Amino acid sequence: MKKILLSLIMIISMLSSAAFALDNSLNSIIVEGVSDNNYNVILRTDKVTNVKRTVKDNGVLVLELKNIATSLNLDTKYVNANNIDNVVVENTANNGVNIYIEAPNAGKADIIFDTPAAPPVVVGDGISRNQIAWIAAAFVVVFAMAGSFKKSAEKDARLTYENDLAEREIKFYKEYKSDILTSARIDNKIKENLAKARIASVVKNSQKAATIRSLQKMSMR
Repeated sequence: MKKILLSLIMIISMLSSAAFALDNSLNSIIVEGVSDNNYNVILRTDKVTNVKRTVKDNGVLVLELKNIATSLNLDTKYVNANNIDNVVVENTANNGVNIYIEAPNAGKADIIFDTPAAPPVVVGDGISRNQIAWIAAAFVVVFAMAGSFKKSAEKDARLTYENDLAEREIKFYKEYKSDILTSARIDNKIKENLAKARIASVVKNSQKAATIRSLQKMSMR
């Protein structure tokens, strides 16, 4: 059962990764200043995806996005963000995008996904909230499928056992009935043969007695 669950989880993960890689694009980056040295980094994408954030020793914020690619018309906008020194975007070899943001206190910036089909989502380090919810739902579905499969297998096994038992009982009953009928026929034949033998014996004895009496009468004449 564990192997089945692991296989299902791997299949779901691969399908999810393939889907994200095929139809998820980074269309725009908006760096918004909300106060002194405090920023929102808004990522406009088709879907929310996994993001990992790290801060280098020189203060540069690095955002690593998985299963996504930059669109051909990607643009970068700055809103009330005069202190931003540099923003660099690069595609990686494993269907990912890295974003480098050089600014004072860039490591404290909030990362926000802005997608067409959902309200903005604020994410932290690692996996996004939407992804966490999706994975939790996937686990629920997997365990539900596993439970259903187990119950179905147990039910099928029970029905098979009951059917086999019923067939064996029916076969045993037929064989037992056949044996009884055979024994009855044998007994009847034996009784018939014994009866015929007794009748033959009586007839023979009667004939013999009649012959002896006739001989006696002839001798007396």
